[in-house]
Amino acid sequence: MEMRQYRTIPAGRSGAAQRRTGYGPGAGTGAGRRTDYGRSGRGNSRSAAVQNGHCHTRRRRRRRSLGSRLAGFFFGCAAAAALGMALVGIAEDMHRKWDAGNNSLAADRGAVSREILGGGIQEELLRELLEKNEETLDYVSSYPDREAYMGQEIDLSGDFTTGEVPLLMQWDKRWGYDAYGDEMIGIAGCGPVCLDMAYLYFTGDLDMNPRKMAQYAWDRGFYTQNGTSWSLWTEGAAGLGLTGEVLPLDENRIKQTLDSGGLVVCSMGPGDFTTKGHFILIRGYDENGFYVNDPNRRSNSEKVWDFDTLRYQIKNLWGLSR
Repeated sequence: MEMRQYRTIPAGRSGAAQRRTGYGPGAGTGAGRRTDYGRSGRGNSRSAAVQNGHCHTRRRRRRRSLGSRLAGFFFGCAAAAALGMALVGIAEDMHRKWDAGNNSLAADRGAVSREILGGGIQEELLRELLEKNEETLDYVSSYPDREAYMGQEIDLSGDFTTGEVPLLMQWDKRWGYDAYGDEMIGIAGCGPVCLDMAYLYFTGDLDMNPRKMAQYAWDRGFYTQNGTSWSLWTEGAAGLGLTGEVLPLDENRIKQTLDSGGLVVCSMGPGDFTTKGHFILIRGYDENGFYVNDPNRRSNSEKVWDFDTLRYQIKNLWGLSR
């Protein structure tokens, strides 16, 4: 505890003097008398009044501050609501445009089905092809004029670059209407077209086009009622001077085949590439995944596919080399 120090009053000073100095008996008592702690009672009253005034001022400021904050809050809510309504309007407009685009495409497909295609088996298959793949619209709509393309000379020079795997579509009008067994290459020729892409890459022989490769597969019995036989990738490849071997479903083994200059053909089950069965060609990879040549969809051939996405759709796979 801190002890207060008092000054000694010289002898002879009166009690009044002692009271004026603030020391001695009676110091700090009575109105107008100074104490050790400050002003007189009157001064204390004025101080209290000032303090009360300050309190009122602070309360008024707090009320104004609260009002400003509430106004800001409600303004923010109103702005957010207006922005939300604007975004909803934009989304609805985009949805209407999307629906309009889809309806237009559906109308195009419907027009092809009603006005161009007849009622035969091939026509039904073409309708199904178009429903699943809008990229085939030109091919399907040109079906009535197929005679202008069938059997004509095919020039692949514009499709081939040395050292690259060419991307060929089975429904290309140059060969898509030609026969592959009881069907057309455009509908069932994914196997011969994949083999032709591989053959062109390994040999550079542009004389072997998809029409001739489909005929090769048919002549040697690789076409079946259930699709192209898997033996096309071993026996059929050997007949063309290529080597084909079954690979395990292993990511590293696929990469090893590609690193050695080979290609990998895959038989795909239902999923991203088909609803029934289909062949695709794996032509390369990088840190993001694998690059494929899908003879039925250019859009699939422009994507990068990770192994986990492919593995659950692959029924079998073969490495091709020369």
